[in-house]
Amino acid sequence: MTDPPRRTTALLLLAGMIWGTSFVAGKMGVEGMDPYLFTALRSAFSALSIIPLFLIYRFDLSLFKSKGLWLIGFLNALGLLLQNVGLTETSASNTVLLVDINVVIVAVLAAIILKERLNRRIVSGLVLGMAGVLLIATKGDITNLGGGNFLGNSLVFLAGVSWAFYIVLTTKELKKGYALVQLTSTMIIITAIFAMPIGVAMTADFSIGNSGIALAIYSGVLCTTVAFLLYNIGLRSLGATTTSIILLVEMVFGLIFSFLLLGERPDVFTIIGGSLILAAIVLISVKGLERSMMKRSRS
Repeated sequence: MTDPPRRTTALLLLAGMIWGTSFVAGKMGVEGMDPYLFTALRSAFSALSIIPLFLIYRFDLSLFKSKGLWLIGFLNALGLLLQNVGLTETSASNTVLLVDINVVIVAVLAAIILKERLNRRIVSGLVLGMAGVLLIATKGDITNLGGGNFLGNSLVFLAGVSWAFYIVLTTKELKKGYALVQLTSTMIIITAIFAMPIGVAMTADFSIGNSGIALAIYSGVLCTTVAFLLYNIGLRSLGATTTSIILLVEMVFGLIFSFLLLGERPDVFTIIGGSLILAAIVLISVKGLERSMMKRSRS
């Protein structure tokens, strides 16, 4: 029995911290420019940052023929668009909670797509998590359905659903033996192929400030290219269940940065709903961690 390499765990924690900052960077970015344009720029800078990897590594361009990678790239682009548009109507802290519910959704999708067993704990986690999502989205009042904040919350929740499919399908693709850097780089370029034209076509205002460019570069290079490389290292080495633990770190850092940098103070409904989501994630993740440790003990 061998413990997960400390280096890999450290890289996953770093990825979680970077993604925790992405919600604040995204909120600040869409406040300074059109959310569609911000998405297009973030994707463009991410794709540009991949060029050095193409020069260093001998890339297998046949990866671009993979239907699975094109679907993964589309799901990532869809998640970015939904999150950035949703951030114009809701807070960064709400977005952290509603996006990170994907850990619970991943467990359900893994049972369907990866044929993992769906047990009572997963079902209980799903119920808890969905209750938390509903409470945050409606603020405890069903008449809020259709309002601006509800629309924003719904969009970022759907972004989380999109990324749940992304995680499960990426796990499936990694099992095919693709080189880590090549798979991640191909996915990022395909994401840009989808996000850039859609973002530009949907943009209503092309005004760009210096801070907007800086935030797009930060989000594209660090929050996309670097974070996804770190994440996929963990996904390949430790598997989807154990790697999903980092999303707890992402949530913690996301809420901390939202408070420190944006001054966002959660209301009572967000606190209760967030607690339900956190409980659901812990319920799912602890079970996954136990299962992963049992597998390693047998090897």
